[in-house]
Amino acid sequence: MDLLKDILDNLYNGRININEKFPTSEEYNVLVKESEKILKIIKNNIDDKTKNLLDEYIEKQSQIMSIDCEEKFIDGYKLATKLIITSIK
Repeated sequence: MDLLKDILDNLYNGRININEKFPTSEEYNVLVKESEKILKIIKNNIDDKTKNLLDEYIEKQSQIMSIDCEEKFIDGYKLATKLIITSIK
């Protein structure tokens, strides 16, 4: 029980932040580099008005993904809790 208290205490007080860790797989790194390369090519071939529109679109997509990830995290946590409770019974 002390371990659970420590984990919750660290989480509550910001000593554990799961958002600080980024994926480190080779696949992830390759996709990030390819994505950045494609975005650079696109931005070099459009006018400033379209660049601003593209930036706005990217920001909206980022917000959508953030909400989606948060909801999936919550659902995953709930499922894990149910699995743990079921395994204890």
